[in-house]
Amino acid sequence: MAKHPAIGKKIDYQAIVEQVQAFLNPEDDHGRRRLALLQAAFDVLAEVGFEGLRTRAVAQRARVNIATLHYYFPSKQKLVEGLADWIGARFVVLHGPCPEPSGVPALDRLRQEFSDGLFYLREHPEMILVMQELGLRAKRDRQVAKIVEQLNLYWRTGLGWMIRAGVAEGAFRSDLPEEDLLVMVMAALTGAADLQPKQIERLRSNVEEWILTPSAKDRAGLTGKRKQEGAR
Repeated sequence: MAKHPAIGKKIDYQAIVEQVQAFLNPEDDHGRRRLALLQAAFDVLAEVGFEGLRTRAVAQRARVNIATLHYYFPSKQKLVEGLADWIGARFVVLHGPCPEPSGVPALDRLRQEFSDGLFYLREHPEMILVMQELGLRAKRDRQVAKIVEQLNLYWRTGLGWMIRAGVAEGAFRSDLPEEDLLVMVMAALTGAADLQPKQIERLRSNVEEWILTPSAKDRAGLTGKRKQEGAR
């Protein structure tokens, strides 16, 4: 996988998707064997947590000997780094249903983020579980913390670009620093992992109410709708 872009740069999503597709669909046996080992590591981590992630357990799950595993990943650290790349690639290609167009591009992008989160919870809860496992380990292990930071960088960069575009098009409020908007949206999306689907929908609605400008709410047809909901 290529190096992650610096925060603040616009992301070439098409290039990233093409790179990820090549990573997840290797044409050679070496690449396919490597992916099989990463899938095995993911399964072990999801089942027994980070403390139970042993190279021998991964080798057994992949039905290879330990020497083969060490050929691809000389250490547990390298295995976890490879696993982070694999998880990041999966997040790039797995998405929830596209929201119905609202007429406000920034709002549609924001809604897609919530749709993705709900999709992961319903269809791929093991991905959320593994991310939580890595996050907990990162609090005690600086090397894992670096891996988690790198894993989150594309997401943070993409959200930052979404925020800046939303402010520029007059859809998101401009009376607060863009960094504050970014932190708020990240906190909402991260916290949604522990909520029920109806609660996530309510959270999304509240985030929209907080971040959208009055003109954006009007364009999306939300002003009258929110008034009616508040009157109930």
